[in-house]
This record gives sequence, structure tokens and C-alpha cells, in this order.
Amino acid sequence: MPYGWCAAESDPAGVFSLQAVYQAYRACRRGKRGARETQRYELRLLDHLIETREALVARCWSPARSVAFITLRPKAREIHAAPFADRVVHHLLVSRLEALYEPRFIHDSYANRHGKGTHAAVERLQHFQRQLTHNGRRRAWFLQLDIRNFFYSIHRPRLLGLLRRRLDQSRVRGELATAEVEPLDWLCATILGADPMAGCIRVGDPRRFRQVPLHKRLDQAPPETGLPIGNLTSQFFGNVYLNELDQFVKHVLKCRHYLRYVDDFVLLHSDPDLLRIWRDSIAEFLRQRLGLQLKDPGRLAPVSQGVDFLGYIVRPGYRLVRRRVLGHLRDRLRLTKQRLHRPLSGGIQQRLTRPARERLRAGLASALGHGRHACFANGWRRVWQAEPWLADWFCSPPCLPWWRPGRGRGARIGLIPRWEPASVSSLRGQWRYFRLQGDELVLMQVGNRVEAYGVDVIRLRVLRPRARPASRPGFSEVFCLPLKALVGLRQQLRRQGIAHCFIAEEGYLRSGRKRRVLRLIWRPLSAAFPLLSSDWPSLPSGQDGSPATASESPL
Repeated sequence: MPYGWCAAESDPAGVFSLQAVYQAYRACRRGKRGARETQRYELRLLDHLIETREALVARCWSPARSVAFITLRPKAREIHAAPFADRVVHHLLVSRLEALYEPRFIHDSYANRHGKGTHAAVERLQHFQRQLTHNGRRRAWFLQLDIRNFFYSIHRPRLLGLLRRRLDQSRVRGELATAEVEPLDWLCATILGADPMAGCIRVGDPRRFRQVPLHKRLDQAPPETGLPIGNLTSQFFGNVYLNELDQFVKHVLKCRHYLRYVDDFVLLHSDPDLLRIWRDSIAEFLRQRLGLQLKDPGRLAPVSQGVDFLGYIVRPGYRLVRRRVLGHLRDRLRLTKQRLHRPLSGGIQQRLTRPARERLRAGLASALGHGRHACFANGWRRVWQAEPWLADWFCSPPCLPWWRPGRGRGARIGLIPRWEPASVSSLRGQWRYFRLQGDELVLMQVGNRVEAYGVDVIRLRVLRPRARPASRPGFSEVFCLPLKALVGLRQQLRRQGIAHCFIAEEGYLRSGRKRRVLRLIWRPLSAAFPLLSSDWPSLPSGQDGSPATASESPL
């Protein structure tokens, strides 16, 4: 049967058209083009798109096996990742359902909606606080509630009934044609009717799976109950399920100041007794209509005490970053320090490879992006004071005007790496940049040689008097050795207690010149920043101060 004829006969409304599948693929790959699974899908892109469309049109598509793994931050959770081809179908379905549900969702329902992220929810909560307190001149109260084990307590047949009711309403009101309703109904039933644990592949350390409590495991959920955490459809279906609660709070309880982010929601009012009545009504509604339970009685307190919401302590006049967020940042930096630093020959060596640099910069940038929406200056300074080694790799607050006027919260926090110059391209410019960073002797990689310039040449010639003199345009003094001699040279420098750093070649700049970055730093203990010996991990024999062997990597 010709492909085009089959499509026209089985999908007259074009819900599963090739263009729709391609647009879903474009949305699915956004931000993930570097992932292996995305690249494998793109190798045979047209074939995969046609296969997906034909399976949807013929009603023979079914979810494939998912991959389960454990994340430990902020707490142990079981995440289920669907294959990329299935995620394309999820984007296709959600994009069609969003057009139906967005007019039905309340304004203050956040998460998995365009323009409705964490920062928008926090801004809205603070706006409610200011409204009720008249900018702090009156007393108001808040009630913060959470749903117990939300995603693993969703009853899938009940959720499918809510979706079908909305699809029928759209058909009756002319929002969708009858030919469009049937494919969407079938796809919703297929996704919700499949067992998410069927053939699930578990990856990672098995001990991590044992850290997850039993009630937080999808395989322990009752029959026909639970949605896998990690899928786009699960996030959207969660909003659909709790939209019933939103409508109840807004139209039955008549609560004006209410907002929800996934299963965490806050109600505000000037009367605490009314909030207690609303809490009992919400608990009864969740139990009868949705089969859900509140996690605990919640928190009922004055607004002036601050609402612990989405990583912030929100008060009418300002916001603070949660202590737990700063604690997680310090824990990550502590682990990074243990991997980065090593006691070596009476000194401390810091070695930062390219992947480690990117992970470190990404972690700090994430913390700064979170903190810039709050009063974070003092917290960031405390982090910098607790981890002084960061100043070797980034421009610290005392070194730059890092707190500058801006829009919104009135501050922009800069994070400028020191391991490479921002705009210098020539070899002389790169050397001058690194030479001005500190008092360490600078060793530069130039092809298969290691060179030093300026005043560093005098100290090196004392150690290596037989080294042949060399010349290089732009430098009056040049010390040159083969790159394979770097290990022995660094051993001599460590024995003499001379602080030094090594600048390695790493790719090319846009101008075509070699790109050089700071790879490692060694300082004697007297010159290193103060650190306790208890901060260092236990080391194998031969690494606690003994000279490095010839097997040490020069890079």
C-alpha cells in the first residue's frame, strides 16, 4: 500500500502528519543536540520520522522500555527516561493538548507552562504578600500545603477520564473536529494504559536504588496508579490532574490569593481561622475526588516569617536563598576540592582538566543564577571565604566590581574564569595575562616544547644551566625545553619550593591561533592558602610528599 495513500485514509485530520512529527522532533531536541541518543536519532532522521508517523497512523505505536536511574539531589528520586523516539511522540501529544488546556488552567498554576517557571511563581507569591500586607503595614497569614507522593498516587484511569471529558467538550464546542478527537483519545489511552515498569532498564549503582524509600518507587505503587517522573507527559498530566483542585480552590472556596507549583501550593489570607477551614476542605476534596492525601497539616504562619518556597525564603520586602541550597553548593565545592587538590612534595597541587572546569563553572553559574533573584551578596561572599581556592580559577568578589546595578532585583553577579584570557590572542598577550595573575613561575606549552619568558628565565637557568638558549620574536629572554622534560623540571621546581603553573594548549581561537589555558598550579605549603590537613582525602603511598615518578602526566 503506498505510504501517502495510507496516511490520507487513516489520518484525515492530519493530527499525525509528517510536519507535526517533525515539529515535535525539533522541540524535543532543543538543548539536547549533544546527547548521544539525539545524534543517533538524527543519523537516520527521515527514516525515524516516517516510522513514528506510520506507527501512529496505523495505531500500532506503543511506549518502548524506559531507563531508570537515581538522582540524590535534593533527595533520592527514581527517574524514568523514555527513549528519544518516544519523547518525540510526547511532545506531539502535549503540544496539541496544551492548546485545549491553557485557556482552562488558572493563571496561578505554575510549572511546565510557558512563562510559568520557578521565578515567576516566586514573584507572584511576593506580589500576593505585598497586596495582603499593604507593603508590610498589615498582618497576613499563609498556609503552605504539599501532596504526599503525588506522581506515584495519580490514578491513571481517573486521569484518562478527565482527558476524555475535555476532548468531548472540545468536540461539542467546535474547538476540535471529530476526526481530531479520536487520534488524541487513542494516544492518551495508549500512554496511560501502558505499564511504565514493563521492561524497565535500571542503570547505575544498585545501592542507589536501595536508598529510595519504598513509597517513592513506581514498582511499589498500586495497580493502575502512578506516573513516571521524568517524562514530559507526566508533568503535563500532573497539571491536568490538579487543575481540579485549582478550580475548587478558586471557584468553591473563593480563595483569591492562591498559587500552585506542581504539588506544592500556598494560600494567603488575613484570617488564619479561615485558612484552617480551607485546609480541611482541601484535604476532603483531594481524598474524595482525586484519591490524594496531604503530606502533613502544612505550615500556617504569619507572612512576616517568610514562606519557604522553591528554594527561597520569600518575604514581602525581600527574598533570601534557602540554607539548604547554599549547603548543597558547599558540598559540591568540597567534593570538587578533594578531586582537584593533591598534596605533592611539600606543597599543594591544583589540577583542573577541561571537563572538570566546565562542571565547576556550570555548578557555580547555576548557584549564581538562582541567587541573583534574591539578596545573595553576603551568602556568595561567605561561600568564597569558605573556599579560598576558587580565587585561583575565578575572579573573586574583592577583585572585580561584581555587584553592579541592573534590572529586576538590582544586581548582576559576574563569574569570570581566570584559566584563559577573555580577549587576548597572541602568545605574548597570553603570557602577560597569566604572568599578572600571581607570583608563580609560568611554564607555557608551545607545540612540543615548554617555554618560559622574562624574569622566570633567570630562575630556570639556575636549575638547568645546560639548557640551550632560544629566541622568539617579542621576547628578550626565552627558556626552552622539550615537552617530555616537563616532569623532571617540575620535580626540580618542587624540590626548590618554587611556585609554578603550567599553561597547556587546548584547541584554537577564532583567529586561528593556539588557545592556551591554565592546567595546573603548584605552591609550597607556606605560600598556599590556609587549609587543614584533615581536609585532604587519604592518599596512596608515594603521593604524600614523595617525589613524582616518571609516570606522572606532564599535562
